[in-house]
Amino acid sequence: MKIILLVCVSLGLLWSSSLQKQGNYVRDKDHSLLWQDDKANILNRVSQENANKYCENLSKGGYQNWRLPNKEEYLYIIDNTREISPMIDKAFKYAMPVAYWTSSRTWIRNFGRYGYYVLLDSGSIYYENRTYKKFVRCVRDLK
Repeated sequence: MKIILLVCVSLGLLWSSSLQKQGNYVRDKDHSLLWQDDKANILNRVSQENANKYCENLSKGGYQNWRLPNKEEYLYIIDNTREISPMIDKAFKYAMPVAYWTSSRTWIRNFGRYGYYVLLDSGSIYYENRTYKKFVRCVRDLK
C-alpha cells in the first residue's frame, strides 16, 4: 500500500510540473512561456548582439515572435536541487553546463558594454563583455 501511495504522489508531482517538454520546445505553464529546446541550443555560440538577432529572426513552429530571455526568466528554469550539472530543469533535453546569453545588460561602470549570462553549470548569473561568444536559447510569450 505504501508503494502505491508513493507512486501516486510521485506521478502527481511529475504531472504538476509547470515545465513540460513538447517536441522541440519546453512549455512553462506558470509563466506562459515557450522555450526553444533543440540541437541549436548546444551548437550556436555568438555574441550577445548576435544572440538577440538570432532569436528575433528565428522562425520555429510557425511562430516568429521569439526573443532572447532576460536574466529573471532564466531563473524560472534553473533547478538548484539537481545534484549534477547542468542546473536546468529535467524537461530540457538540449543543455550543456556552459554559459547562455540573456537579453539583459549591465550599465554599472561599463556604459552597457557588458551583458548578463547564466552559467548552467551552477545556475548562477554573471556578466561579461557582450562581444564574447556564448550559447543561445530563445523564448516566446504564450499570451
